[in-house]
Amino acid sequence: MQSLSVQALTLRQLGRLNSLQLLSPCHGSGLSMWCPRSLHARQLWGSTTPQTHRTAMWPKSWDARQSWLLHQTRLKSTRRKGKQKAVQQEEEEEEEQEAEEASDYEDELQDDPGLPKDYKDHEKTVQSLRFDLVLKVGLDIARHGVEDAFYSLKLRLNGQKLSKKSKMVKVGDTLDLILNEDKEMDTVLLKRVILKKVVGETKDTEKLRVVLRSWKHLQLPKKDVYKQ
Repeated sequence: MQSLSVQALTLRQLGRLNSLQLLSPCHGSGLSMWCPRSLHARQLWGSTTPQTHRTAMWPKSWDARQSWLLHQTRLKSTRRKGKQKAVQQEEEEEEEQEAEEASDYEDELQDDPGLPKDYKDHEKTVQSLRFDLVLKVGLDIARHGVEDAFYSLKLRLNGQKLSKKSKMVKVGDTLDLILNEDKEMDTVLLKRVILKKVVGETKDTEKLRVVLRSWKHLQLPKKDVYKQ
């Protein structure tokens, strides 16, 4: 009797029994979950929820977690594939660019039989293929001399008036520095540099090795110098 009273007092404190359950013996599958031992065990585990209910909830929470893990795995796999594809595409673009640059180095200007033969071919190093740098090195003149000629509108690129000194040139381009015009003879006296070939980069890769063909004094008909 004393044991039953202790059980009833414990269950009443927990607020989990009605008056009928207080009078019922603590046995059987239906009420076994309310026994003091069961309640004490659930208190130790940090929950007063019946074990049968908690067990019924496990499959749903387990499935949800498995679904989330599967989604994260697929998402990581998709991102990894996307990064690999981007890296592969970038490598292909770099290879194409290197192939184009290599082909530029291999190109060499063919001789023009219509030009005078008093030219000189020499291999030089330039920081870049800017017009002013190539002309300066090709004619062996000071940089301020190129600047003065530019502001005096005496520089031509392939017969066209030069719009800016930093314009990039390529193999086969003709760079002219106008010295004088003979209106009676309708001729032009000039200095000329032709970028004949780009050999490649120097060992420190900071400069380019080029082959330049230059004329220090070249007199040509005006129609062959100026082009619209």
